[in-house]
Amino acid sequence: NSSRQFDKKGYKLTLVTDTEENNPQAVMGMDSHHEWMLHGPFLDKTLIRNYLCYNLAGEIMGYAPNVRFCEVVMNGEYLGLYLMTESITAGEDGTRLDVSVDKKDNTYSGYVLRLDRGSDSVLKNIDPFSIYSQRISNGHINIVYPGNANLSEELSESIRQDFSNFEHMLYTFDFDNSEYGYSKTVDVDSFVNYFLLNEFTCNYDAGSFSTYIYKGTDGKFRMCVWDFNNAFDNYQEQAVDRKIFTLQECLWYFMMIKDEDFTDELIARYRKLRETYFSEAYLNNYIDETIAYLGPAIDRNFEKWGYSFTSDHNQLYPIDRNLRSYDEAVAQLKGFIAERGSWMDENIEILRQYSAPSKTKLFKEHTR
Repeated sequence: NSSRQFDKKGYKLTLVTDTEENNPQAVMGMDSHHEWMLHGPFLDKTLIRNYLCYNLAGEIMGYAPNVRFCEVVMNGEYLGLYLMTESITAGEDGTRLDVSVDKKDNTYSGYVLRLDRGSDSVLKNIDPFSIYSQRISNGHINIVYPGNANLSEELSESIRQDFSNFEHMLYTFDFDNSEYGYSKTVDVDSFVNYFLLNEFTCNYDAGSFSTYIYKGTDGKFRMCVWDFNNAFDNYQEQAVDRKIFTLQECLWYFMMIKDEDFTDELIARYRKLRETYFSEAYLNNYIDETIAYLGPAIDRNFEKWGYSFTSDHNQLYPIDRNLRSYDEAVAQLKGFIAERGSWMDENIEILRQYSAPSKTKLFKEHTR
């Protein structure tokens, strides 16, 4: 949403036949689908934040949007370097998300929800337990899949009730019960990895905006990453505090982290990831290899958009956060990774305070 103000626009592509029916096509080696997103990095001067983070998510999570770099020419005008991106929706034959709907029977076996600014479609906007109980302080939840063509009032209400049941269970005394608590309803690994990736990158829209959760055909809830344009201290409004944790206060994590087992999983998983995909050496090498792959496409992009480095086009505040060259942008990204990783190494254990008896007494003080 915020990127709409930038000179370099993003685009949604819907592939159709001559009669305007969906026309799935394979794009740049990615599986066939009729819906694609073209992300045009502009605020992100490295051009690679989303590419880096989607691919990291693809390594550590069950699913992340597939992406390919490309250069875009529209109506004869060169528009620069873009990232062709899968949309978060259902696919066929195991592609994209494992969710489905039967329009004829008005039933579903999986759905996708988004926490953001809501939908233009009244039918897609739902008020589950978290809205009703004012657990969400900003933003709205809307149905992403099923889409309008397959969504009825009955189906919308059924999804709202199903998701409300899940959220209500989280806020009961028995939320961490081993037999019928949240761990039976969610893919815990998915929630752990989502938490760590967004915390490591300080992507603090997660849990408030651009937040996707889906229920698969196996009945399990999972998280799906989206939009790292502001990650690694790239928010326009202000610098991020690199020495705090934030997601433990967000929505579903507010309760999950009260479970000591979940906190233990977070800490153990982080330690493991720091040996591999979160290591400074791995990430720096990934950045360098990506830049080498892009090669002269970076120069061509900034022949078009290079004015964004000048003092006449400051986008970050305070002003001294603005970067004046591509090399500075890459150095800032690598410097953030080093500093954030070092701090988390020393402080990851403080997450235990949120599942300490003194913190969870209110939620567990009863006889089971």
